[in-house]
Amino acid sequence: MGQTREQIYTQQLKDLSIWEDAFAPMVKELAQIDRRRTRLQKAWAASAPPGGKPSFLDPHYALIVQAERDALAYREALGLTPKALRRLRGQPTAATGPTAADEISAKLDRMLEREEPGQNWSFEQLAASVPNLDTGGGESDG
Repeated sequence: MGQTREQIYTQQLKDLSIWEDAFAPMVKELAQIDRRRTRLQKAWAASAPPGGKPSFLDPHYALIVQAERDALAYREALGLTPKALRRLRGQPTAATGPTAADEISAKLDRMLEREEPGQNWSFEQLAASVPNLDTGGGESDG
């Protein structure tokens, strides 16, 4: 007989060298969520009319989606996604670096700090100082 879901997840965490005994309850809960999702998928498939496909409006479908979200949240918390694994290992992720909005905001703040009394920045001056800014003017580059 094959391994249980709990054993599979535990082995994955051990293979990644991030296993801690404190993860055991979360691994158990993740396995339960996966089993519940599988049962829901079977019930959803059984709700289909003969020869037809199951409806996305069926209440089972909403529960399946929620179970998938829950499972993903547990996988991320345990480090079983690439992004979460990088986070657990202290490696930089896209979320740890400044976003384009942060950079634009910082640039605008610096501009306002240098502003002399009586100097007013026009929208065009601000837009010209920020590369690749869509000003919404509706003009096309092509």
